[in-house]
Amino acid sequence: MEMDWKTNMAELGGAFMVSLLVLGEGNAVMMGVLLAVTMAAMAGAHVLPMFTWISAMTGDLQDTDAWIGNVMRLVFQMLGACVAVVLMAEGGDVTAAEPDMWGFELWGPDAAEGADANTMDGFLMMLGAGALIGVIAGRCEGWMTAFAVVALAGSLGAGVGGADMMATELIGGGNIAEAASHWIVDGVVIGVGAMLGGMLEDQL
Repeated sequence: MEMDWKTNMAELGGAFMVSLLVLGEGNAVMMGVLLAVTMAAMAGAHVLPMFTWISAMTGDLQDTDAWIGNVMRLVFQMLGACVAVVLMAEGGDVTAAEPDMWGFELWGPDAAEGADANTMDGFLMMLGAGALIGVIAGRCEGWMTAFAVVALAGSLGAGVGGADMMATELIGGGNIAEAASHWIVDGVVIGVGAMLGGMLEDQL
């Protein structure tokens, strides 16, 4: 398979823009506007890892070239986020994470919720949010999807800022194993949710 440099550069630029402009913004409306602008400027790019996983899980699962293309998109998204994180670290906007490179906890209970917290809540919320985003992305224009992503951000786990989170852990020497597990597994769950949402929509 020949490398699609145009798409990969768009992913790099999109992840850079999202990491630098969108994820640090505290106002939800402004986040939606900035994400919509980024998605419009980088037309054809997935920009967020969650869209790459949705594309992978709702496409032909037997298509090896598509999987390689999606993996390259994820790699370039992380590279773009790394560049943004380095620039933000130089400006003092990002601090290095605590060095705990190989610890691991997936959907563990939040300390604030107590030890008896239901660890499946995050999984089910991501599955449902993935189904909604998949349907919205398939029916609406990109700018509408951007606002839906911001509205559902709390339910999407690492799907929203996965590349940014992974880049911060890599550069800051943080918990790489846990960040990678969320980046990959959360994305897959969102993709499966989108796939199930599409199957449900076909039956209606």
